Amino acid sequence: MNKIVLAAGLAGLLGFTLPAAQADELYGQVGTEGVGIGYARPLGQNFNVRGEFNGFALSHGFDAGDNHYDAHLKLLHGGLYADVFPMPALVSFRFTAGVLIGNDHLDGTTEGSVDINGVVVNTGESVNAKVKLPTVRPYLGIGLGHTPVAQKGFSVFADLGVAYGKPTVDFDVPANIAAAAGPENVSAEEQQVRDKVDKYKFYPIVKVGVTYRF
Repeated sequence: MNKIVLAAGLAGLLGFTLPAAQADELYGQVGTEGVGIGYARPLGQNFNVRGEFNGFALSHGFDAGDNHYDAHLKLLHGGLYADVFPMPALVSFRFTAGVLIGNDHLDGTTEGSVDINGVVVNTGESVNAKVKLPTVRPYLGIGLGHTPVAQKGFSVFADLGVAYGKPTVDFDVPANIAAAAGPENVSAEEQQVRDKVDKYKFYPIVKVGVTYRF
């Protein structure tokens, strides 16, 4: 009996017990990942694990080289996270690490005349640039909320962080345009698109939401 009491006491000091105030959590959110839902489970008084799903679609053009691309952005991914709360009894501040897993991409198409590295081609055809982010991207951030020792019921939270992933580009040039512009100009134009999207390998994530702990 004494050994059981001692073991329970040590577990409590290390923060791995699940006191009555701790409970699972459902939440909804909105931010730079779009609209999402999630589920959190406490692992002691200082740790959480969470899983969530986010997505949105947006039509937004961009310029690369001397061309304008009409583009459609689609973000659709899940997230797996671990939260660490240094002082959960005093403040709900946390450090978060995790991964984003999904199929985030952008499709862009030129309209009208096409400028291939300074060579203007007007065949009535379009150049397509498909930009795809890696299927798995690491995430680091900070936040407030989701604390394991929160009372049951509703609360709010906020996240600020960044996901990293170098995008790849599929640059599709019709044969007629490629023949008129020449392979060297096509390669140079493709590189301009790659240089443009390479700036977005760090994706900022800002989100706020409402939780329900039960």
